[in-house]
Amino acid sequence: QVFNRRASRSKQGKVNDPKKWVWSPEPTHEPLIPKWMFDELVARRQARRGSRDGNTKNAHPATRRTYLLRGMVFCPCGRRMHGNNRHGAAYYQCWPRNNNRGKPSAYHDHPKAVYLREDAILDAIGRFFTDRVFGPDRRHLLAADLDQTDDHAARQRQAERERLQRMLADLTRRQESMIRQAQDGDPDDPFTKALRTSYNDLEKQKTTALAAVADLDAADDAELTRPGPDDAALLDALPELTLHLTEAPEELLRRLFETTQLAVRLHDDGDRVTITITLPADAVPDIADAAERINDTMPSTHNTPGQTPGACVDAVRAPGRIRTCAHGSGGRVLSNATTALTCANPVTPFRTLDTWPRWAHRCSKRRPVGTSGVLEHH
Repeated sequence: QVFNRRASRSKQGKVNDPKKWVWSPEPTHEPLIPKWMFDELVARRQARRGSRDGNTKNAHPATRRTYLLRGMVFCPCGRRMHGNNRHGAAYYQCWPRNNNRGKPSAYHDHPKAVYLREDAILDAIGRFFTDRVFGPDRRHLLAADLDQTDDHAARQRQAERERLQRMLADLTRRQESMIRQAQDGDPDDPFTKALRTSYNDLEKQKTTALAAVADLDAADDAELTRPGPDDAALLDALPELTLHLTEAPEELLRRLFETTQLAVRLHDDGDRVTITITLPADAVPDIADAAERINDTMPSTHNTPGQTPGACVDAVRAPGRIRTCAHGSGGRVLSNATTALTCANPVTPFRTLDTWPRWAHRCSKRRPVGTSGVLEHH
């Protein structure tokens, strides 16, 4: 039973924050679904809040266009960035102040506005799909990325789990010994009472150790695991194509992005973007068909996106000029970056992600452009 879910003094009964809910010590009835499932469904609903399915035009009469990556671009604050067209270019922006009037504490450390340019992100996505998903060297690139994977945290968790399991086995053995001694003794004997107290202390230690093991298991589930050779075979089911996503029809691109569950996430430091896709094993035929349709619509004489040496484009900037830059500056520049790819068991979805890091400010003080790679697996 949960109390205080809604405010009792407001006219419309505003829903209180879950932190203010009061839970009864014991369940009052059989739950319809487990609490973990309820929490997961609520999280998914919140993640999709304010975003409709599909990419058709909004029903608002003032709608003039659609945005290819609508609902797929995320700000570091967790909000979906919405499309904005300025000076003939499409941007994705996060403007929390516009949606949090009267709540100065919400996103207090958030910049006034964050802009992410669409053509730069689409160019990065095109290079990723061409090289890492449909390219002839995708297997070799994946193997090279796996060799550089840092699994130090996973190995530490495994070592800690083994230590806790040894502790649990020792605690269980000691408890069984105490039970045998207590069975032969007088219940009122001080020694027997001391055994009972020691047994309860060991039980508390077991409970703490089991909770720690559960936390380690949860951390393993949350972290993308390292794929094996059999998992990488999922890539072989996809055709080898050279895609030109920057000039492909929007409806075909949208189908490919939705099938692969594309997500673009801007990092807290504002200098990196992580591009993530998920390839479900049962959706591989649909992904291959969407890619082949895109390939059929493109002329074969085009160059692969992003292959021009030294090319770079404006990725994050406010229309005209970013407010935090010096007068006449153009914002930030997206440079070349390292990439990473992972696979999963063919019966489960797997993610590939691409990190395009280190944009350099073109302000009064320049920062060096660097590269970094991130490898995750789910």
